[in-house]
Amino acid sequence: MIPTDSEFSMLYVLYGITLILILCGLLFRPNRKEFWVHLLFYSLYAGLMIYVFSDKQNFSGGGSLVVLFYGFIFPISHLIIYGIIKLIKFVRKK
Repeated sequence: MIPTDSEFSMLYVLYGITLILILCGLLFRPNRKEFWVHLLFYSLYAGLMIYVFSDKQNFSGGGSLVVLFYGFIFPISHLIIYGIIKLIKFVRKK
């Protein structure tokens, strides 16, 4: 079951943007090993969300809000952690 509400569409766009950023890092950045790790973590939480989305029971009785919340938590936390790591590396470099 794939919901098509506007909130879930934003979730799909967020996952797509995260994947595009990781793939661009793999193709165009000199430190590819770092982006392989990001791709591994992305694959893990995307696989978990595919598993959650495949069960129709998760969307009954208001459960869709929980699924939406957990769907947003993974990529947002991934991008925030990546940003913090880059900020720390930038500050240490100076």
